[in-house]
Amino acid sequence: MLKYRTVVAIGVLTVVLRPALVAAQETPLSEILVKLIQADIRLAGQPAGSPFPSHDAHFIPGEQEQLVPYLFNQAILSQLTTFPVGSSSGGFSYTFDPSAGVFARNTTSFGPAFAERALTIGRGKASLGGNYQHAGFDSFEGKNLDDGSIKFYLTHEDVGGQFFEGDIIETSLHLRLNTDTVSLFADYGITNRLDVGVALPIISVDMEASVDAEVLRLSTGDVPPTSGIHVFPNGTSQDTISESGSASGIGDLLLRAKYRFYDLPGGGLAAGLDLRLPTGDADNLLGSGVAQTKLLFIASGSYHKFAPHINFGYTFSGESDSPFFSVSDEFSYALGTEFEANPKLTLIADLVGRSLIDNGRLEEQDRTFTYRSAAGVTGSVTKPEFALAPGALNLTILAAGLKYNLMGSLLVSANVLIPLTKSGIRDTVTPVIGVDYAF
Repeated sequence: MLKYRTVVAIGVLTVVLRPALVAAQETPLSEILVKLIQADIRLAGQPAGSPFPSHDAHFIPGEQEQLVPYLFNQAILSQLTTFPVGSSSGGFSYTFDPSAGVFARNTTSFGPAFAERALTIGRGKASLGGNYQHAGFDSFEGKNLDDGSIKFYLTHEDVGGQFFEGDIIETSLHLRLNTDTVSLFADYGITNRLDVGVALPIISVDMEASVDAEVLRLSTGDVPPTSGIHVFPNGTSQDTISESGSASGIGDLLLRAKYRFYDLPGGGLAAGLDLRLPTGDADNLLGSGVAQTKLLFIASGSYHKFAPHINFGYTFSGESDSPFFSVSDEFSYALGTEFEANPKLTLIADLVGRSLIDNGRLEEQDRTFTYRSAAGVTGSVTKPEFALAPGALNLTILAAGLKYNLMGSLLVSANVLIPLTKSGIRDTVTPVIGVDYAF
């Protein structure tokens, strides 16, 4: 909790105290939600002839109001910048027979799409490929992102125990978040047992966010003179504030190596190493801003028309210098199988799990606000609001699809990613299409 509070405080001060952005400069995407909820909501200044002081900046968020919107932003960004890009391993696997001077295929299936198999491509063999995926995120922790059901609350700062401090501002979030990612892959066989590969994602992110803000007049009431104490610049108790932005560019470059150290029919045991380099623009959600190292254990085999595989991995993440989000270590796994429907068609199904360690999860909890009216009447109201639940953020998706041998050593693929948990930010269905060519 201390880690979160420290980073939150830095982030909020950065947003609230930074110089105003010039008109031609967009707010970086990683700052939009924090700025929208914590810095953009301001009331009208003191009206002419009012006996009350100006309240335009009295709802600057306190410690708890800083923490919840920040953690919501953190949960979104940590998933968005580490979204799986797929396997770079080629769909064809060969072994070179030096005595015969020819290559022989190791298996008749074409490999998984979002997991790894122990088979390598073969000495001197290479593959090139890529895929495209579109994600339109529509829910967070089971709540719709665009219907205002996600709410945050701002309380009045302490100005000496005045009655009007009991008013609160309720903000209802509307968020549209889309990503389009083209991932380019290359894989090369150094030996029959050792492959090296590279994956480069090219990402486009589009974000539109707004909050419907409403002064809940717990203390001031709806009639003059106290009804004029807390109003927005439009002269009412309600206002809508919006922020939007988009960004495109390269993501984090991924360097990969896989070594098969034990042979089994149609597979074996292998170890993998992935290095994710922070080449993407972290400020605009194109990358994580940190280096990551993933160690991977891979087991696979072949039994009749089935080729099952299982992966276990652990990712070590560096420290982020961004005040708006951090990236945690991660435990991951994949369990699935390929099925050779016919010599040209392989069907694939995988269960892919991720556990973002110490990332924390937001859960709705009741929050009680107390108030006192101008007449001295006291009371309280209870509202549900997200609060931090420490621990890991656990995510599970089903990856299902097919690979088809169009001609020669050219494969085309189509997959869907379907989340099986309500944790974090979700896209109901993420389609992925790809090509792969071996030579």
